[in-house]
Amino acid sequence: DYINSDKPFMVFYATVSGHAGYSFSENAMARKHKEEIEKFWKGGFVMSLQQVSPNFVIDERNRNLIGAIYTWIWSNLGRFPPGVLDPHKGLLLWGEIGTGKTTLLKGIQRYLATINQIAYGFRASNICIEIRSAAEIALRYSIDGINALDYWTDRNMAGNLAIDEIGREELSKHFGTSCNVVQTVLQLRYEQRHNILTLGSTNMDMAHPDEFRERYGDYIMDRAKEMFNFVKVGGGSRRR
Repeated sequence: DYINSDKPFMVFYATVSGHAGYSFSENAMARKHKEEIEKFWKGGFVMSLQQVSPNFVIDERNRNLIGAIYTWIWSNLGRFPPGVLDPHKGLLLWGEIGTGKTTLLKGIQRYLATINQIAYGFRASNICIEIRSAAEIALRYSIDGINALDYWTDRNMAGNLAIDEIGREELSKHFGTSCNVVQTVLQLRYEQRHNILTLGSTNMDMAHPDEFRERYGDYIMDRAKEMFNFVKVGGGSRRR
């Protein structure tokens, strides 16, 4: 309307230096507008989840969980003090079918991409997360063999990874050579756990992880405790 009008108007713009600290502890302007900033970023997380699942709502079944994950994201980035989830570990979301585990993983992925765009000007691609299903990774092995796993395990190539539906993959074979693919990927990523994050989802009960232990062995079970926060996603199925 203004552009097509003959009335004069003013345009204001602002630039943000990439050299200053913008946490609440480092920047007076951030502290002054802390409430508005937190509202903006919390709303962004909800929006990211709703972009994945338009019917997503925060209610009494998931309010504490969403808050814990939100704090985990920002504490992992060094912006918040740690909450109930260890920011140095990834997340293994577990629970019954339909409770929203995959929605949460995809929402986290979108939110981190938004943070990379707005807060870092696309300069922090290392905070972003790739999502692959366990079945897809197993299929890649059956087609291309062990070299197919390098993308997710080689220290010169691997980045943050979320493995969806752990436990639903079949034992893979490549020209007769069998491989427990998720076991292999977790074992190799464990060695790089201080440099890259691993997330996942599973329908297996991680409060009593007998099935996980039987499928992947004591060795991986022990290391999974160091790699992951085991996060129960309860509240019953949300599928409609």
